[in-house]
Amino acid sequence: MQKLQKGFWHYLEFWRALFPRRRALRWRETWLQNGYCRDCRYCCGPQDSNEPFPMALLPGQLHSHLSDDFYLLNADTAYLDARGCKADTDHGCRLRLTQRPVACGLFPLVLVNGGLYLYKTCPAVIFTPLDRLADLGLEAAGWLTGFSLTDLRHISLDIPAQTLAERYISLNISLFDANGVELRLG
Repeated sequence: MQKLQKGFWHYLEFWRALFPRRRALRWRETWLQNGYCRDCRYCCGPQDSNEPFPMALLPGQLHSHLSDDFYLLNADTAYLDARGCKADTDHGCRLRLTQRPVACGLFPLVLVNGGLYLYKTCPAVIFTPLDRLADLGLEAAGWLTGFSLTDLRHISLDIPAQTLAERYISLNISLFDANGVELRLG
């Protein structure tokens, strides 16, 4: 699918045509089951930018043939760019859930700078009531607090404030800071 480079209203109309009915989102222990993904695949397919979007992997996900599954920024961080994801197929992701980056299992929730955000133009975000997304954020946050501070820092994106304001919605859920892992609601 060709990537959309227009603003919110363009995305809204595009997603309305593709998704005439709301689809379910459910937290499934360690994964956000997103009913829009299988027909959308906007975030895992070819991107509209060559700027790498990093997705850190956990130590247990590393193996000697990692480059067969992902484009790699370094030995433990996969990324998406204009080519999309190596694991994306016409039928979705070919990897088992345990092999996928945590970022994939959270989307459209995104762990950024220690807190949870929503990716603004995802159809799941556009069509799901905010209170439902907030509840899913709390469920995901509860699961994420089981990670070590080292792992949380590793999988959390570092995104500048201007980009956050343009592309993301804050859920005001903080998972960690310099003092450690602690769930805080803002």
